[in-house]
Amino acid sequence: MARIPYPEFAPDFDMPTPIYGSPHDATLLNVFRVLGHSPALLTAVANIGHTQLTQGELPDPDRELVILAAGRCFGADYVWAQHEQLAAEFGLRADQLTALRERRLTADCFDGPQRDLLAFVSAVAATTRVEDALFQRVRERHGDRGVVEIIALTGVYFLVSRITTTLDVDIDSRELDSALSAAGHPQD
Repeated sequence: MARIPYPEFAPDFDMPTPIYGSPHDATLLNVFRVLGHSPALLTAVANIGHTQLTQGELPDPDRELVILAAGRCFGADYVWAQHEQLAAEFGLRADQLTALRERRLTADCFDGPQRDLLAFVSAVAATTRVEDALFQRVRERHGDRGVVEIIALTGVYFLVSRITTTLDVDIDSRELDSALSAAGHPQD
């Protein structure tokens, strides 16, 4: 049970994007429900999440790899619960999910670029500066925009992780199929 109650929403409050559910029925994801204590913040977080999902240049599997790695770095079971199925639908294999769950970020099931991406996320999560050689490898693979998107995604999932861990936000029981179809993902 969450440490603070989920708020009631004003009848005229609308989510900026439908992929996270509606505040007026039981479909709104719990992280957004608790963010409803600050409607402007909820709107900002929903907008940035939607942007990262639909307008980012990171390939879907890499985006989910970043999200799951960040969630593990920050100890957020909520993030894992919400994204494990998505990551599988976007192409991460069962052995990769197991390695991520167990925080084995250098496991052989990841190729070199994936290990670099995981090391980059871990460094962003734990330190103030990524070492130059790793930074260059990730930049060569993903470009400047990709580097910014990876850092921002890690940062957003720090926020989501701390909201969900500090407030003991309940893991949602609903599937994310409607979120995927609303966003037009996974890509066929």
